[in-house]
Amino acid sequence: MKKSHPLPLTCLLVDDNPDDRALATRALQLEFPGIQVEFVTDMGGFMRRIKAGNLELVITDYHLRWTDGLNILRLIKAALPQCPVVMFTGTGSEEVAVEAMQAGLDDYVLKTPRHYALLPTRVRSILDRAEQRQLLHKAENALRESESRLRAIIDTEPECVKIIGPDHRLQFMNASGLAMIEADSSEQVLGKKLETLLLPEYRQAFKDLTGNVLAGNKGSLEFEIIGLQGHRRWLETHAVPLVSEIDGSTSLLSITRDITERKLAESGRAQLAAIINSAIDFIGVCGQDGTVSFVNQAGRNMLGIALDEDLSTTHMQAYLPVWAEERVIGHGIPTAIREGMWRGESALLCRNGQEIPVSVVIVAHKLPDGSVDFFSTIMRDISERKLHEAQLLHLATHDSLTGLPNRALYTDRLEVAILEAQRRERLVAAMYLNLDRFKTINETLSHEVGNTLLQEVAKRLQENVRDDDTLARPGGDEFALIFTDLAQLDDVNDCTQKVLHSFKAPFHIKEHELFLTASIGIAVYPHDDLTPGGLLKNAAIALNRSKDMGGDAYQFYTAEMNAKALQHLILDNALHHALERGELQLYYQPQLDLVTGQVCGMEALLRWQHPELGMISPAEFIPLAEKTGLIVPIGEWVLRTACTQNHAWQMAGRPALPIAVNLSGRQFAQHNLAQTITRILAQTGLAPDLLELEITESTLIQDIQTSINMLHELNALGIAISIDDFGTGYSSLSYLKRFPISAIKIDQSFVRDIHTDPNDAAIVSAIIAMARSLGMKTIAEGVETNEQMVFLRSRQCDLMQGYYFSRPVPAEVITQMLNEDWCLSFVVNS
Repeated sequence: MKKSHPLPLTCLLVDDNPDDRALATRALQLEFPGIQVEFVTDMGGFMRRIKAGNLELVITDYHLRWTDGLNILRLIKAALPQCPVVMFTGTGSEEVAVEAMQAGLDDYVLKTPRHYALLPTRVRSILDRAEQRQLLHKAENALRESESRLRAIIDTEPECVKIIGPDHRLQFMNASGLAMIEADSSEQVLGKKLETLLLPEYRQAFKDLTGNVLAGNKGSLEFEIIGLQGHRRWLETHAVPLVSEIDGSTSLLSITRDITERKLAESGRAQLAAIINSAIDFIGVCGQDGTVSFVNQAGRNMLGIALDEDLSTTHMQAYLPVWAEERVIGHGIPTAIREGMWRGESALLCRNGQEIPVSVVIVAHKLPDGSVDFFSTIMRDISERKLHEAQLLHLATHDSLTGLPNRALYTDRLEVAILEAQRRERLVAAMYLNLDRFKTINETLSHEVGNTLLQEVAKRLQENVRDDDTLARPGGDEFALIFTDLAQLDDVNDCTQKVLHSFKAPFHIKEHELFLTASIGIAVYPHDDLTPGGLLKNAAIALNRSKDMGGDAYQFYTAEMNAKALQHLILDNALHHALERGELQLYYQPQLDLVTGQVCGMEALLRWQHPELGMISPAEFIPLAEKTGLIVPIGEWVLRTACTQNHAWQMAGRPALPIAVNLSGRQFAQHNLAQTITRILAQTGLAPDLLELEITESTLIQDIQTSINMLHELNALGIAISIDDFGTGYSSLSYLKRFPISAIKIDQSFVRDIHTDPNDAAIVSAIIAMARSLGMKTIAEGVETNEQMVFLRSRQCDLMQGYYFSRPVPAEVITQMLNEDWCLSFVVNS
């Protein structure tokens, strides 16, 4: 394979004969297709061309009219020494050939037709040799340059670089090393052993190091020398073996640095450390990045850190409580950088979690360019002083009898609560509470009993407010409360009723059993006012209204709020008696099979018929029952009533249809739920497979493992389980596949627009397909139109319920339906 040559190749052809030029050019172009051949036919043209340069090859005739080939050769080599030259000659004279070779000729070719064919081969060989010479020349230059740079680097290296031979004698030392041992020239030390410069106590260690490295190992040593001019220095050397590639012998190559200043500093630091460690205050040092480098003994004792523990990987942040980080790191450090020093107060965080209040001085130590080198700090324990200050502050801001915040602190906290509520768009309730008939008790039973009673009231109220709320005693028999982070007015009602409820139990003071009631006035931010003063004024007005009502009540400042609170209270009180008074009823809504059109089950739904308020929506009283805990006895009544009614239908010869009952979150959380249901089934005579329990997603997801265990316990009884309102909660297959679920109820919010909203249609279709793949039935709630029913049937939904067939109705209407065998006959026939 021919070796390619970089193109274009520029060749200068010096020949007077045009025929010879043509023959040479043709021969070259056959071998080098891209060659550029230039011609000169006189000395002027020749000189201009070689002056221009950029020639890779010159071919010249020996005989020329205006000169000869030897002259051309000499001029070329003088101007372009790297350019190859080939000579044509017809003389065959050996003397000419020898002279040409001595002048630098690369090759020659006889000027005969037969030898023209040899020209390309000779040229390629010449070009290859020229290229190799150039590469070799470059390599030699690079090597010389590398050696020069290496020597320059070594000579300018600020540390001592030396080589000790196999005979332990010095072979090389750079300028820095000579200066280090105080030698005027290398001749003073080359060929000598260096251990004579070392202090006697380090000489053997130096010999051992040298022998160990010459044996092929690495090593290092610190030692002290006396230089040739008598000065003492501490040096640190790091040595490695250096193996010769020529004879395989091993020498020692080492880097040695002067550590005299470090040794002096270490000595000074040792003295300084002894002084610092005798101090009674915390003294610490950290780097510019906050990395701790030193803490004295008093500081370690203060923090509970062992004296020998390495702290170099810790950060100052580790020794500060979270609240103190912003003060020290966010404010103190920047101030010290800006002004040189910062004084302030902070706290240290001990290993046992205890916080120690400290006074702090931080100093920023800077380099000549103004940048920070490190920080030092002195901290003094001020726990005793802070304790006295806290006691004084508590006396100034708290009621001495109950220990509660006084009026001043209460007002401050109300202002803070308003600012936070404004930022988070929440509500704040400011309340005044006055004890009814306290004056009579205080005057009748003595002030001592009255004071004790106030203390017990404070304790009981404290138990009924959240940690983030505030309970205060402005004075006398009056208390004040702040309820924060409220989302809606119903939350205010709940908090207030909880406070009032705390007075239901009597107070036992010495031998007295005392019953108390309270009057409460409430003002709500931002509805009643935007300022602390305005809210408190309005709360006082509301308190007076409450007192005018005879006590044991609460009043909102705003009439609308009073009306809602009154309605809430009326419902709460009425619900406590609804069950015993027989005001609760069960309605039933049929469920239809979308294939047969037959009634295949029903859902029991709770209704409340109040004698004065009429029919009350479940949306109003169910959440109230959940909050008060009444949902548990009510839910048990629903289960018992539904099972009793279903069994009665069967005893009357009606078809055995399953009945679905909703379970609330509180019911599902009862540990004895399975036992309760088992007892109800036994008492009513209903078969377990005719009872289906509906549980919402949000209830199941509260505690996955507990839910799984409970569902399996219920399922083992033969009871079917369905998920209610599916799609409105988590709807995650990760839990759905783990629950023993028999049916999924598609929420009516998706069914409502199923035939007009593509998103709802897609969601419902996906739920049905998913349930089918998991072996579960699907029940569509809230079906009200033929279009909805047709869509669900086309997607193979199993069951439906809704106004399209029947509203929830009393038991007697269901009895009539079953007697008349109601169905969707047109669904069957379609």
